[in-house]
Amino acid sequence: MNQTITRRAVTPERWARALDRALSNGLEIFTTPDGERFVTSASRLDVIYRCDGEHCTCQAAVAGDAVCQHRAVVRFTLGTLPVVVVHIDELEAVRCPSCQHGRVEEHGVSGPIGCRPCDVCGGTGLAVADMWPVSARPEIAA
Repeated sequence: MNQTITRRAVTPERWARALDRALSNGLEIFTTPDGERFVTSASRLDVIYRCDGEHCTCQAAVAGDAVCQHRAVVRFTLGTLPVVVVHIDELEAVRCPSCQHGRVEEHGVSGPIGCRPCDVCGGTGLAVADMWPVSARPEIAA
């Protein structure tokens, strides 16, 4: 019985999606004193994978996929993740999820004491959709 294995292309877009999944899933990296790295599993609370950014012990990597969320988050941390270049006119503006119309209400002991400009959007009330993981992406501005 012959099996055909199709290898998926390794592209910056796949790495970006893998990092998005890793951030959305809350993957954590643990580094031993000698520099060995382990990354938590997204689906199993009792499993960690040995990962150095090039090699990983997860099921996807063992099956031959060159891109996995564990390697993506390690590469991001090491600064070796491929960069996806997006032109500014291709980005969509969304309402900033951190504020109300560019202002953040400050509270004291007895209640609200005033407002300040939002640190995330700089007081514009808008953010760029691509800066948020897909699972946390806010609604599109009207």
